[in-house]
Amino acid sequence: MKKLYTLSLLLVGAAASFAQPIITGIMDGDCAGGNPKVLEIYANGTVDFGAYSVENQTNATAGTWGQTMSLAPLGSKTNAFVYVVHGDPAVVGPVFAAEFAGIPSGNVIYSGVGTGVPQPMNVNGDDRLRLIETASTTVVDQFGTSDTDGTGLDWEYLDSWAKRNNGTTASGSNFNSAQWTYGGVAALDTFGTCQTSTAFSELVPFGTFALATKQFNIAGLKVYPNPAKGGNLFITSDSNETKSVAIYNVLGKQVLTATVNNAPINVSNLSAGVYIVKVTEAGKTATKKLVIE
Repeated sequence: MKKLYTLSLLLVGAAASFAQPIITGIMDGDCAGGNPKVLEIYANGTVDFGAYSVENQTNATAGTWGQTMSLAPLGSKTNAFVYVVHGDPAVVGPVFAAEFAGIPSGNVIYSGVGTGVPQPMNVNGDDRLRLIETASTTVVDQFGTSDTDGTGLDWEYLDSWAKRNNGTTASGSNFNSAQWTYGGVAALDTFGTCQTSTAFSELVPFGTFALATKQFNIAGLKVYPNPAKGGNLFITSDSNETKSVAIYNVLGKQVLTATVNNAPINVSNLSAGVYIVKVTEAGKTATKKLVIE
């Protein structure tokens, strides 16, 4: 089963409205060395990862957070999942790529390479991880309860995984276990292509987190012609209010923006395919599916 590591088309409009990273998944694998150890983060909107870092709190360092690693190598990402993986990419990289073949290499960075390099992902299934704004050290999101050994707790992920529930949001340092779904301890034991078994991508629900939809009624909103065959696209409503329009492709990438007042938009440069049109008018936002032939 091939997965698309992006949001559903119907959620793109909501996803693009506020730029913020959010932790959406974690796993502790069962390949050699307990690999791959992975943290999944979603870029909600366009996120410059140069402003963010990941750090951990292990049982041996309870009360302190450390191994702070900048996410700057990821650059800027828009409505995309990124992954922080433990280990030397020359060693662990092929393992991760084999288990998650659909994840672009540009969306993956590796921790713990070289002497003195931070190793935030060198964790077991009972350790904590958090995402911070590097400059201010403000906690954006966190997995696991601070100063707490997760062994035997519902959020333990030893040889297993956890996934943030759809529709939930980043919670700062106030980890809420109820916002997550868990595979259960040892759920990944004996699995993985590394053990000539089912690939972890078939068992770990990476790339499936979905934001809550937040749409409002724009009276009489119309997007036409639809399907469109190039040329002009008309976006009208019952009011004469100015409309901010953004069009996204199936990967969640913004491909066109415009500000109109019941005037046409030239879409002749868009390739044939399916798009989402996000329209904002007088503080109200709605999305429409658009087909270009």
